[in-house]
Amino acid sequence: MSVTAAPRIGTTPTAPAADLRHDVQALRAIAVLAVLLYHLWPARLTGGFIGVDVFFVISGFLITSHLVREVDRTGRIRLAAFWARRAKRLLPASLLVLAATAVGIIAVVPRAQWQQFLSEVGAATLYVENWFLAASAVDYHAATDSASPVRHFWTLSAEEQFYILLPLLLLATLWVVRGDADRRRRSIIVVIAAATAISFVYSLWLTSTSPSVSYFSTFARAWEFGAGALLAFAPAAGSAAIRRAGPWVGIAIIALGIVGLSGDIPFPGVAALLPVVGTGLVLWTAAGSGLARVGAFRPVAFLGATSYAIYLWHWPLIVLVPYVTERPLGTIDQVAILCGTILIAWISTRFIEEPVRFSPRLLGGGRRPRTVAVWSAVAMAAVLAIVGAGLVALQSQSVDDVAALRAVRADPPRCFGAASQDTANPCENPILNTMVMPDPAIAKRDDENRDDCWGTQEDGTPNICTLVDPPQPTRTVFAVGDSHNNTLIGAYRAMAESRGWRMQVAGLGGCYLTDARQGAPSEESRERCESWRSGIVAAMQADPPDAVIVTNSAGDRRVEPPAGQTLEEATVAGLVSAWKRLPDVPIIAIRDNPVPAADALTCVSQSEPGDAAGECSIRRSEAFRYFDGQPDAVAATTRARLVDLSDLYCNEDRCSPVIGGVLVYRDKSHVTATWAESFTPILEKRVVEQLGW
Repeated sequence: MSVTAAPRIGTTPTAPAADLRHDVQALRAIAVLAVLLYHLWPARLTGGFIGVDVFFVISGFLITSHLVREVDRTGRIRLAAFWARRAKRLLPASLLVLAATAVGIIAVVPRAQWQQFLSEVGAATLYVENWFLAASAVDYHAATDSASPVRHFWTLSAEEQFYILLPLLLLATLWVVRGDADRRRRSIIVVIAAATAISFVYSLWLTSTSPSVSYFSTFARAWEFGAGALLAFAPAAGSAAIRRAGPWVGIAIIALGIVGLSGDIPFPGVAALLPVVGTGLVLWTAAGSGLARVGAFRPVAFLGATSYAIYLWHWPLIVLVPYVTERPLGTIDQVAILCGTILIAWISTRFIEEPVRFSPRLLGGGRRPRTVAVWSAVAMAAVLAIVGAGLVALQSQSVDDVAALRAVRADPPRCFGAASQDTANPCENPILNTMVMPDPAIAKRDDENRDDCWGTQEDGTPNICTLVDPPQPTRTVFAVGDSHNNTLIGAYRAMAESRGWRMQVAGLGGCYLTDARQGAPSEESRERCESWRSGIVAAMQADPPDAVIVTNSAGDRRVEPPAGQTLEEATVAGLVSAWKRLPDVPIIAIRDNPVPAADALTCVSQSEPGDAAGECSIRRSEAFRYFDGQPDAVAATTRARLVDLSDLYCNEDRCSPVIGGVLVYRDKSHVTATWAESFTPILEKRVVEQLGW
């Protein structure tokens, strides 16, 4: 977001604000309010996220204007001085927010979230949060992570990277191109225009092939900064009619994006043209216009001047307040956060950011860039120290939690986990009301998936592992599916060892055996999935097993029905068609597990062990809200049989994340290995009954 040339609050503006444009302040106010209201009421202002794109264009315009003026005046760019000014403007407020947020995470957030949240604070401190999130977007196992209190720092990371790259690009141009000021200026325009065009084309490509990555990529966003940068060279609008109408047309275009766009539309891509064109039109035409008079209006000017701090503070409050109140945000909470954000933003701007930036006793006045750099490094190190302390404490406690889990799994108490739900062998044990295993803080580690059972090799060949391979196997069973299949690896191994089976497993994230077209985050991912499916079928045809076990997530990467088919019809048809291509052996389809509440791990962490099962449960209809096509596909396939474990997860009305002292889920969808181990005897019995072995 743009943080350039904001006026000082409560003092007489000085040189840093001498070139202040009030129309830019109006744009800032609109942009930050759009983001703030979108994050508080996302269903009502569905396109408010484009406020950050408005900030990107403003930043490109203002920063390039400053740099070009320096080039025109001196023929060079003083990198150290430029970066020192950026550090004085950006770091005091951002590092304060990061430090406060890190402390808040340690104080109020359950340990189950510390690893992710504190890691993101560290990434934000180093201004690489956007790349951290881009990496998480393509990491299948991180796809269900909760939004951290510093996720919004991705925009500041992209902007800071722009502040590093742009002056280096201009310096390289000046080094290559010799000549007078006009030639230098023309060369800079050509270079920026070329970089902008390349970035725009790349953004279109990446948005279509990997939208989750393109959203955070600096290179897919650079054209937005570049569009603003090019405006720094544009002559002022000459026509009085254009100057009168241009600002309001630009605001209307931005408003159209705010109310018309939504998270369902691929972004940035073509859709980002709305905020970019609208903002560019305002910047080109609005100087001294009616919009400038609006920007000079004190409430608007105040929002513009504090927009940076408002942006910094609002999201940590939105994320952390529910951990304090132990309930989702209500209307009163949302209004309180809205007002509280503006108040805190004013306080931090007036009493922390501005004194650090302008006071000669701190970093103001004629402080040398080296001094600014040293103090910036010290402040960043202090934030990282808080992060490190939290992660060390987490690791220390996790060692004890892992040891406790191993001890319980080695000698489980009577009725542990799914055994407490087995109607064929009723069982009760009051001691289970005093425990939750594993502790939610280590739930993500409670996973027995293996690399050799997962994904593909470099040539696209599926990884197919053999869990159990006795010298003289009684049967060979092949289990295949997405990550929900591989969460059962421990159960598959125990079943095979008990029965003398040779057990093979293959899994791929978000991919399972279907001939329907699945949704995918990118074309590359879709092609990989299709290749994996073909490889699995070929492997089974070459060496047929005695039975195939299939299962998959009902809610992840659902199929894209063709014209004339419903989602349900396409899902079932895809399964039936794919199963027909398997060897002529029995097929066991395991119904997918129910889905917990999105905040199930947090709820369990905040509840007493004996209360978590009831307090954190959800309605059965909600837990099974996604259509699972396997029961209908089994009914349409003669050699297929269904194994349904839903009675272990749920009673007639509700499904719980804690059963028999066991934490059922390690994230928003996948079951823990401890839970899978606890239902292994029941799964084995039902599978064998269906196979008739």
